[in-house]
Amino acid sequence: MILPLSLKIIAGILIVLILLFISLKNYRKFTGLLLLIAIAIGVWQGLKEYNRTSTDIADVKADVKITAIDMVHAYETNDSSSNQKYLGKVIEVNGNIKKIETDDKGSYTLVLGDPGSLSSVRCSMDSTHQKDAAKLVSGSSVTVRGACTGFNKDEMGLGSDVILNRCAIIKNEN
Repeated sequence: MILPLSLKIIAGILIVLILLFISLKNYRKFTGLLLLIAIAIGVWQGLKEYNRTSTDIADVKADVKITAIDMVHAYETNDSSSNQKYLGKVIEVNGNIKKIETDDKGSYTLVLGDPGSLSSVRCSMDSTHQKDAAKLVSGSSVTVRGACTGFNKDEMGLGSDVILNRCAIIKNEN
């Protein structure tokens, strides 16, 4: 598990204070008070991290604006270069809805791209924007904003997919 820097610093301070508490008998009250304060700060930081929520991607400015067809083409041409441009960034993609999929839990995934191609951009909708996706119809044009998390390369002729997660619908053009 990767800890945030603030928790690593607090853990280091706690270790130093424990060592001081053990070794310095004359300053045990002072060291004990510091130890108690450090523990309280650590608990506070831990609870803050545990309860942290992600920001709504609809309110975040897009790093890149691109069409679904261009994004798929960029990845199919050179996926390592495209990863440097798009991976981990907020992408605003415009395209035609090829298909709307739902899973067992009712979560929507929009499949954008050229209807004649097997490759597409798969946009997994954020839980707060599921109702917006339910109103869409296949064949309509839409602008979606999401975080690019990868590319499933075509190895067997079934079509490549660019993956966007935590998506929000920005513009629906029926």
